[in-house]
Amino acid sequence: MKRKVNIDRPEISSEEIVQHKNFDSVLRNHANISAKPLLKKPWFLSSVIVATLAVVTTAVLFNKQPSTNNQQSLTNKQEVSSAADSIALMEFYKSEQAKPCINPPLNGVNVTYTTYKVVAEKGANLDFKTGSKLRIPKNAFVDNNGKSVKGEVELRYREFHDPIDFFVSGIPMTYDSAGVKYQFESAGMIEMLAYQDGKPVNMAPGKSINVELASNYKGTEYNLYKLDTTKNNWACLGKDKVQEKYNKDVNSSVENFNEADEFSKVEKTPEYKALEIQKVEVQKEKELKIAALPKVAPEPKKPEQAHDGKFTFDLTAEGYPELAVYKGLLFEIGDENKNFDKSMYKITWDEATIKEGTKKGENYLMTLRKATKKYEFVVYPVYEGKNYETAMKDFQEKFSKYNVVLDKRKVQEKRIEDEYQRKLLVLKKQQEDYIAELKRKMDEQMNAMTSEEQVKRLFAINSFGVYNCDNPSVYPRGVSCSANLKNEKNVNIWCYEIYLVDKKKNAMYTFEKNPINSFSFNPESKNMLWTVENGVLYWMKPEQFSDIKSSDGTKNFIMNRVDKKFTTVDELKAFLSF
Repeated sequence: MKRKVNIDRPEISSEEIVQHKNFDSVLRNHANISAKPLLKKPWFLSSVIVATLAVVTTAVLFNKQPSTNNQQSLTNKQEVSSAADSIALMEFYKSEQAKPCINPPLNGVNVTYTTYKVVAEKGANLDFKTGSKLRIPKNAFVDNNGKSVKGEVELRYREFHDPIDFFVSGIPMTYDSAGVKYQFESAGMIEMLAYQDGKPVNMAPGKSINVELASNYKGTEYNLYKLDTTKNNWACLGKDKVQEKYNKDVNSSVENFNEADEFSKVEKTPEYKALEIQKVEVQKEKELKIAALPKVAPEPKKPEQAHDGKFTFDLTAEGYPELAVYKGLLFEIGDENKNFDKSMYKITWDEATIKEGTKKGENYLMTLRKATKKYEFVVYPVYEGKNYETAMKDFQEKFSKYNVVLDKRKVQEKRIEDEYQRKLLVLKKQQEDYIAELKRKMDEQMNAMTSEEQVKRLFAINSFGVYNCDNPSVYPRGVSCSANLKNEKNVNIWCYEIYLVDKKKNAMYTFEKNPINSFSFNPESKNMLWTVENGVLYWMKPEQFSDIKSSDGTKNFIMNRVDKKFTTVDELKAFLSF
């Protein structure tokens, strides 16, 4: 990456403008670019004002949306078709080069800062979650006027340990030395900033902060660099020191690590919440399907035979369909009636009514009236003799039909229940896998925090910014070609920076401009490639590299579009299996 950040830049002279009007060079170096329609480019309106009539005419013609067939028919040998193409390309690259030195490529995804409150007059000894330590001396801060800062200062600190961290931060990992471009192979990188009342503060002259950076790389080939965001390059500060095999078990980060507290956060994550919502939805789906099944009539009541020695009454059962279906129905006086006298059995009653009793479907309340007298008794429906036999036969037929319908209903309910259980099992498995993955990450974190193989890289800083323990390395060798990155529709991807990761190295190799004129990788390593177009991530999986065999010519790299929206760096690392 080669970006420049100029403040109060002087107005560009006419000579400089003429000097850079080299369209032929652009045409030679950027073949096979599938240019986007000019009307869709934000720079078009401003550019067209100053363009000549000939260029305007060309641009208008070029703005016609090409058909899909025309786009797909572009070959690797086809040159940029018009001056408008080269203008579009130059403007795109110019806008990319003008971006800030530190430019995170994905919106909303970055390594977060840990904020510490430091009383300037007291200084502080701070512990970071990875095991790193920061030693801040007393009176270490001054404002922009060089005046000593008193009171509480907000110190913001973060670390970067792998290529995903480097990528999302937008911090350049390219080092230029004597005209040779290198990529940093990092043993750990930090950024430290300080503020008071929202305004940045500086390090006081003669003061320095001692950093003990936790690292998994103990080699002595690394140098310490500081990023110069104005010159967009790294300044070498010399060697750091390595403290090997320190015991982090006594570190407060480990002592304060509570696994139960960490797992309690799982239920608050969007992924876990989404699975819980799905479980509720499949439960509702099951209930709706069961409710939609055909209704089953109530189970028919088995007729009771009249008991010897008990009194019965023969009544009309109009209004009670569950009783009227049985001919010859009698009502037997229940034992719970303490006020019944057998003399009442001989009375001719003026009126007799019956209604549902205390036990629905089993007993009834019979009311007898004679003149002004009224009596109520609990009675039970019974049959005698042939009426009982007929009622039983009718019951058995109804009960058989009832069982057929009921069995069919049970089969349908079981099918719905089995389907529900299968879906629920899948969701539970996803939850278990999610928790297991979290546990694995926690174990890795704990192992990293307690490993005796881990080292601390020691250095002091006397100004705030980005510092890197790095070893400049050359680009990987093995297979080389010209690489043309295309999307799933076989259309060239408009991107400025392309990143190659070799899993054997803790580095992120940056290539500029698509197509890449000179691309190379180590076929013996596990490689990944990614880039960003208009905020959308595209990547090439490790297994796709196996198809790239030859070492010459132009190769089309079909990149995988990632539509998933990431909210944390860990989500991105999990997606890329990093």
